[in-house]
Amino acid sequence: MQNSEQSPFEALANLIKKMKLEGKPTQNVPHVPYLKLPKGKLKVADQWASLLWNIETAENHGTRALQGMTLALARIIQADILENLLLDARQHYAALSSSEELLWGFNQPVRGDGASIRSLLIKKNNSQSIELAYTAVIPQPWERWRLARALQNLGQGAMWGEWKQSDNIHAIEWAPWPLVWVNNGHHSTMAGILTHGGKLKANETFDAKDLLLSVYTDGMNWLRVDNDQVIASVSSLPMAAIFEIGRRLIRAPKK
Repeated sequence: MQNSEQSPFEALANLIKKMKLEGKPTQNVPHVPYLKLPKGKLKVADQWASLLWNIETAENHGTRALQGMTLALARIIQADILENLLLDARQHYAALSSSEELLWGFNQPVRGDGASIRSLLIKKNNSQSIELAYTAVIPQPWERWRLARALQNLGQGAMWGEWKQSDNIHAIEWAPWPLVWVNNGHHSTMAGILTHGGKLKANETFDAKDLLLSVYTDGMNWLRVDNDQVIASVSSLPMAAIFEIGRRLIRAPKK
């Protein structure tokens, strides 16, 4: 029989192993060589090359760095949404923010068997709560006055108090990032993100592994893995980079 009590050396060895499995930083991380980029404003191809450089740098550090990069890129998308709301007060004018606008049509085939986003997302049995402040969450606010009302009433000492998930908030989580798409409760959720509020539990969680294995991007287009055929043009470089991070997280073959 094995002794159930660990020696100090065994405990230390197991802790080191656990830290490595959790993607904790290690010493001697290899540096990705800097890119030779032109001066002045970069073209889309150069911006995509820069994004890949940052993704590869994060990948060398580990899983947590890739997840942190996902959050940073989601912040850019959130900023684009807010910029369109705040710098243009025309009614019904808003940024591209739905999953189909940031990706492509959910029913569009991406494999020879006709599989699409809708059919390749595999529903998981359980959903975990996530922190709004530390997770890539993409709401779709469109009414400026609703956002202002939420900002007025949410937060410490405000009428509604700290942000809490209400019955009208509906969200869908995609693994492996995680990436959360808000389908209802957009304005209060965006206000919650801005005021660092609360936990959100997705109504449904899907594993996107099969989707990530079927599609890749070159920063200009979404492409099929099986035949390199163009699915659609990329409308958001940050979203394309988030997708590429997902491929790295599941160790999909590089294209």
